[in-house]
Amino acid sequence: MDNINALILFVSLILLFCIAFSRFLTKAGIPVLVFFIFAGMIMGSDGVGGIYFDNAVVASTIGNFAICYILFAGGMATSWKSAKEVLAPGVLLSTVGVLITAVFVAVAAYFLVGLTWLQGLLLGAVVSCTDAASVFSILRSNNLNLKAPLAPLLELESGSNDPTAYMLTIAIISLMTAPDSGFLSFAMMFVVQFSVGGALGFAFGFAGAWVTNRIKLNSDGLYPVVAATIAALIYSAVQIMHGNGFLGIYVAGMVMGNVKLAHKVSLVRFFDGFSWLMQILVFVTLGLLVFPSQLPSVWLPAITISVMLMFVIRPAAVFLTLLPFKYPRNARLLISWVGLRGASSIVFASYALSNSLPNADVIFNMVFFISLTSVILQGSLLAPVASLLDQLDREDKTLVSRGFTDYEEELQGTLYELRAVKGSPAVGMEVQEMKFPESVRIMLISRGSGTLTPTGKTRIKEGDMLMVTAENTGVLLALKERLGLA
Repeated sequence: MDNINALILFVSLILLFCIAFSRFLTKAGIPVLVFFIFAGMIMGSDGVGGIYFDNAVVASTIGNFAICYILFAGGMATSWKSAKEVLAPGVLLSTVGVLITAVFVAVAAYFLVGLTWLQGLLLGAVVSCTDAASVFSILRSNNLNLKAPLAPLLELESGSNDPTAYMLTIAIISLMTAPDSGFLSFAMMFVVQFSVGGALGFAFGFAGAWVTNRIKLNSDGLYPVVAATIAALIYSAVQIMHGNGFLGIYVAGMVMGNVKLAHKVSLVRFFDGFSWLMQILVFVTLGLLVFPSQLPSVWLPAITISVMLMFVIRPAAVFLTLLPFKYPRNARLLISWVGLRGASSIVFASYALSNSLPNADVIFNMVFFISLTSVILQGSLLAPVASLLDQLDREDKTLVSRGFTDYEEELQGTLYELRAVKGSPAVGMEVQEMKFPESVRIMLISRGSGTLTPTGKTRIKEGDMLMVTAENTGVLLALKERLGLA
């Protein structure tokens, strides 16, 4: 029992340190989730923790469970009003773009690394999807407002390309384990999985909203439990009915996030926090699954593919996919740069391990290396690249960059962010002392790496980011001037 308690204490201290250090990582533009991979490696068998873990089946199961809720939360946070304007290019990037990326990576892996065609295709399928959580944590932490319609396009692409990458990965693994399978059967599987997954996602999303709106509970705290249970039911039901569960849960989340929903604000906040917990869980688990002593043997081929992916393959896929659309060259270049690989790629790579495929450990370690270098390099340079390409909206710096729908039906007016800078009269004041007009309301305060819901007694600190709603821009500008807010 003492050993278990010591292990829990050790793990808790490591995770708390990671969370505390997250503020410095986000300032550098690096998603804090990268640190949790290192935490898993430190706690693993090659690290000081000595926790031996090599069960790829368990890791992939945990990964699937986590991705389910990450996609559901991403769907709830997607504004349909913004998404429908970029629906065609977003869907093409998340389908055709994924296929082009996978094929190009396979070619590079065959000629430059020496993998077989099928192994190269598997590697390409696994790294063909982008990581929504990493992209938008960087955008929000740096308060970046991208020019329209880049933000909703990137949100839609990164939130909806996991199903395609998943299907492609499963198809290639099936081909490697059952080589007699025909191309026609795989094509039919794609059609069935996507059509069934999309249709059931819409149907179950409306059904989930109907249940949530009509169920009467004695405690408000039970509504997030109901919603989480509904999400699990939707994913499992879609899978059982031979649909794509990842697509179904994302579509269902989008439906529930864009219709009138009881306790919508608290539900979106809950799933925002819960998706963070899921991301931490999957990154720590995958960090445990990695054996750092094996990484030096793959660093050169992994770096080769990573560089090709960042500077050649992803741009080629984006430019080819967006040929029918009139996006400026610089916008296409930024979309190309925002191609971060993350948790989904590593989870899909664990499928190769769990199926004991040839060179599975090499592919997994390469994907781990590719994802890590992608997030660190592309993530840290995202803000400078966006500025260099002149893709930042500098006319309204207060406008919230994220497209969350949590307040859309409960509030009138537009959502803005105001910062309490050094020397601002607002610093040190309580909210009630700021004398906000009735048309302006503070909804959240972002402080450090966390958020809080303010009361009249909440005291403003230097660096606080106030999320407010305002019906009249003139009133907001007068308020900013009076309180010295940026």
